[in-house]
Amino acid sequence: MIHTRTMDLRAYRRSDGLYDVEGHIIDVKPYTHHLTDSHRAAGEPVHDMWLRLTVDKDLTVQSAEAKLDVGAHAYCCGVEPNFTKLAGLRIAPGWNCGVRERVGHGLGCTHLVEMLAQMATAAMQALWSEREPESEVVRHPEERRLPPALLNSCHAYRRDSDFMRQYFPLDYKEAG
Repeated sequence: MIHTRTMDLRAYRRSDGLYDVEGHIIDVKPYTHHLTDSHRAAGEPVHDMWLRLTVDKDLTVQSAEAKLDVGAHAYCCGVEPNFTKLAGLRIAPGWNCGVRERVGHGLGCTHLVEMLAQMATAAMQALWSEREPESEVVRHPEERRLPPALLNSCHAYRRDSDFMRQYFPLDYKEAG
């Protein structure tokens, strides 16, 4: 082994009706690692970074906070305030593009920007049960509709899949 990246994503329901989605990255090398302006002993984190998105039930970011407990360089923590620019961005199609416009291209941290794609997925997974009434789950297939954002998003939700034919016949379309 020469490198370990641990990414931990967690979502929390808040008492004010909002949700916090937190991401944490830790990069560790099992040997002493020398950087331009510092070094890390074996097992000491090269990166130890946090990001919190506070979102509403529609997955619109209300606030964002970044914290670099350990960056590759002391200079890296200067990007922390830039992540507040994510406020107002909605987790929906175009999310990654919107993230890059606001905190990409040298305005943010590559590692945190990359993690934001995974945080968006975690937020959607977390809020799915909050947003979907139970009646939608138990409905007969002939009455069910797949949310448009999920259509063609993966192998199972491909419009012409056997899964769609069986569970979402209203959205199923034969290949051709």
